[in-house]
Amino acid sequence: MGIKTLVVAVASVVTVAGCLANEDTAAEAQGSEICEPDTFEFLIGQDKSALDGVTVPEMLRVMQDGSPATMDFHENRLNVIHDVDGKIVAVTCG
Repeated sequence: MGIKTLVVAVASVVTVAGCLANEDTAAEAQGSEICEPDTFEFLIGQDKSALDGVTVPEMLRVMQDGSPATMDFHENRLNVIHDVDGKIVAVTCG
């Protein structure tokens, strides 16, 4: 293997590794530290485990639809409501 081939091979590996790192960063960048329901709409229809790696406000409440919950209002609390199968059906603030 010539030096040119080796250099091209190493450059290719570095380029691919850089692209993969950018994909991970993009996935982690989803969401927000501020509760804005529109920002979290992408979660609806996904399993509640989709919250892993998503940026969320400090106050987060994950609960099954129909479960009892306190009625206190916190404008920056993200409420993630899921069905009995764990699929997210709604995201709200409060």
